[in-house]
Amino acid sequence: MKHCYRLFAFVALCLCLSGSVLLADGMLIPMHEERIIFIPPSRPSENFTVPLSVNKHHVKIKINNLAATTDVDQTFFNHLNHTIEGLYIFPLPINASISGFSMDVEGKMTSGELMDADKARKIYEDIVRQMRDPGLLEYMGHGVFKTRIYPIEGKSEKNVKIAYQEALKMEGGLVRYVYPLDIDKYTQDKMKDVAIEALVKSDLPISSVYSPTHKVSVHRKSDREVVVGFEAETHMPDKDFVLYYAVSSKDVSLTAINHRPDPSEDGTFMLMLAPALKDQNEKIPDIDVALVMDTSGSMAGKKITQARKALEFCVNSLSDGSNFILVNFSTEAEAYKGSLTPMNKDTRAGALNYISNLDAMGGTNISEALELAVGALNKSDNKNSKFIVFVTDGKPTAGLTDADEIIKLMSKKNTENIRLFSFGIGDDLNAQLIDTLAEENSGVSDYVSEEEDLEIKISALFSKLTHPVLTDVSLQFHNVEVSQIYPRKVGDVFKGSNILILGRYSRPGAARITLSGRLRDKMIKLDFETDFPEREGENAFVAKIWATRKIGFLLEQIRKNGADEELKNEIITLAKRYGILTPYTSYLVLEDNDRLGPNLRQTMIPDDMPSASFDEEKSRFSVQRLESLSQGADAVGASREMNSMKSSAAPESFSPAVARPGAGAASRGIQAPISKEAGGKTFYFIDEKWIDSSIKGQKPEITVKAWSAAYFDLCQKYPELAKMMSLGEKVILIFKGKVIEISPDRGEESIIKL
Repeated sequence: MKHCYRLFAFVALCLCLSGSVLLADGMLIPMHEERIIFIPPSRPSENFTVPLSVNKHHVKIKINNLAATTDVDQTFFNHLNHTIEGLYIFPLPINASISGFSMDVEGKMTSGELMDADKARKIYEDIVRQMRDPGLLEYMGHGVFKTRIYPIEGKSEKNVKIAYQEALKMEGGLVRYVYPLDIDKYTQDKMKDVAIEALVKSDLPISSVYSPTHKVSVHRKSDREVVVGFEAETHMPDKDFVLYYAVSSKDVSLTAINHRPDPSEDGTFMLMLAPALKDQNEKIPDIDVALVMDTSGSMAGKKITQARKALEFCVNSLSDGSNFILVNFSTEAEAYKGSLTPMNKDTRAGALNYISNLDAMGGTNISEALELAVGALNKSDNKNSKFIVFVTDGKPTAGLTDADEIIKLMSKKNTENIRLFSFGIGDDLNAQLIDTLAEENSGVSDYVSEEEDLEIKISALFSKLTHPVLTDVSLQFHNVEVSQIYPRKVGDVFKGSNILILGRYSRPGAARITLSGRLRDKMIKLDFETDFPEREGENAFVAKIWATRKIGFLLEQIRKNGADEELKNEIITLAKRYGILTPYTSYLVLEDNDRLGPNLRQTMIPDDMPSASFDEEKSRFSVQRLESLSQGADAVGASREMNSMKSSAAPESFSPAVARPGAGAASRGIQAPISKEAGGKTFYFIDEKWIDSSIKGQKPEITVKAWSAAYFDLCQKYPELAKMMSLGEKVILIFKGKVIEISPDRGEESIIKL
């Protein structure tokens, strides 16, 4: 391969800027006579041409009793007119082995070289030194598979396939699988045609399946076989694909995932509570349910049509033997048959006919409808679980019109532990009333916009309500000190679903958790043994989900009781440390005045926003949406945000806001800083440096020169530190209680002790 030096320097630079250095779907580095030529950008470029991109990335994972096989099929496209050669590197999990590799080179197989972690470290170090890019540091403890790829023809595709095997570990009935897919350090170009499929088989029943990183579909073939899927036409690979599954022989499983990187601070735990799937064909359990539907005049048109379909689904989903009451309300409330009715062939047909004749007219008498529903359910003397599904699109205009009075009425009348699930349609409603009714009656609230399909939302909820497994759930912790648990009250456990419970713990060690509840028609108590470790550097997502839920809870308190300095400061601390931004917390974080730490005031206020408008904008978002308004579009928006945070199941990153053309500062939103998580911490990219969010104005105690002996020695000794240093060549962080600065221009070069 004899191309001129300049061409390869240009190709290398383009590949750096455009993101063709690819990890996990392989890292492909252009070469010239054994030399790697790389000029790293100080910050991702916004305008670039992509010379090499991923047109297909398919992954098939098979896990059979902890033995995992991963098959990767990927296609690269060279946008250049030139033929190039590349060094293909695939970081492998510890103790993994390659079982197959093939590449389309005129129909011939190409061999590669497999190296263990110790030999691989030398390769990683050499590439980091030559490229002056620390992105590979997080893989310093991994093995590596490498090979030369030639030719990569101009304007053509190159298909590469690789397969590897690894043995997974089980701890406390929990198994974790990771597929490395975090390559956004190298690319701003999204991968195309992305598909990940995992088939999990186990000799023990699989109780929980959970991904904190990707929105996956879960298809249960049986209680011992599950198929998990993720698909996207385009996908920005900014995080590894992580999959957890738990096995248990009990009717209900409880599995813990912990995070405690610093033993001097409290740890965070996440409990996955899930029922076992023992029989797909088991009889649908009987329940008592009130379907309460708004048929006021504002429901006319598309909404009443969707409401009829949603009610039909619910009626058809109920088992013979369940009891129901169908309540519709406008200026007055009415009910099919007037009382709780057993479901059978005749009453089902009658209810469906009743629904088909529902029409929209009149006012909105919420209090009378709820009182009728609760009264009917209270009269039931069986042991069935009792639910209300309440749907409205308006504010109360008849009967009791004061929201507080309606809430008091429900509190007084609900004597049988009836769960209430409320749906608000559109924006012209009292969001605070809908939220409080659900919260104080052990349910949840949700909102449907005018454009969304009401039937889909209600049918998804009702499919779960018809399969209650464990109700009246409570947890007791023994031999461990826990606090700040969210949700504040554990919800019901339904078939095929997980409940995530997050909290903090201060005293590590072996613990026992007692779960109490009603399993079908009897009260049970189950004990689960687990461990709360003194140090656990993995699972950083647990802390961020916990912080997100706590912020949602704090915002709810502000909405109910008004803001005070204590709540405000707590939100500021959590939002900054974990990189969690909302219309309220974003502006609060702007008040941070740390000298060395992330100066979010400078990075989050739009450049052309007059400083005089800051207080006005902060007031509009924080006070009116979260404190003053209980109804209207802003109130509904605030409720959606709080509900989402309170029930967060995975950490979400944020992106800088994009201004709309011609929009003023007041309507453009917030200019958020670039953030990244590494080593269990949040870092902000400010002043061309990645800065640890936990820094409180301290100055660096140690400066280490990038690419030096000291630099690589620290990476080898402290894998968690290597992950943080992998962010870039300029990093300021706290490690082992010391503020350390990584600089390419100055600092210690000889090996140091921390």
